[in-house]
Amino acid sequence: MPSVKYTRIEITQEAYMALEAEAILQGKTLKKLASEMILKGASKKALNFVQESAVSNEANLNFSKDKLSRVINDIGTTKINIDEGVMENVQKSLIEEGYQGAMLYVAQHMASVQRDELFRILTTCQLNRVPSAMAVEIIKSLKRMQGGN
Repeated sequence: MPSVKYTRIEITQEAYMALEAEAILQGKTLKKLASEMILKGASKKALNFVQESAVSNEANLNFSKDKLSRVINDIGTTKINIDEGVMENVQKSLIEEGYQGAMLYVAQHMASVQRDELFRILTTCQLNRVPSAMAVEIIKSLKRMQGGN
């Protein structure tokens, strides 16, 4: 199965040399060993977030209109004033990569106030187990209520 490519990260020369030596000792590839080491060092909260994101990305729950209304109520009023192109990319990330991908995109491309507001909305949707595709519709409707497209 082909693997997904992610953003490259930079590490110190000392860390790279240690990783390379450990990979040789364990007979593993750099990619496999680095992935294992990162996952072993990640907090339980981070691992749970990843797991929940994967579930919400795949879940096609029978999501009731009543629960949807409660989620929109929980979100409340918002002052999303975000570039249309950025919103399209957030929505695309939600559909293709779930909450984890959307939150990562937001973290990498948004200013602090906008980032915090989108994190709040995405987190509210995720905690209420809103399917990703439905979260896209919620974000679109919130933007329309604020006078956006």
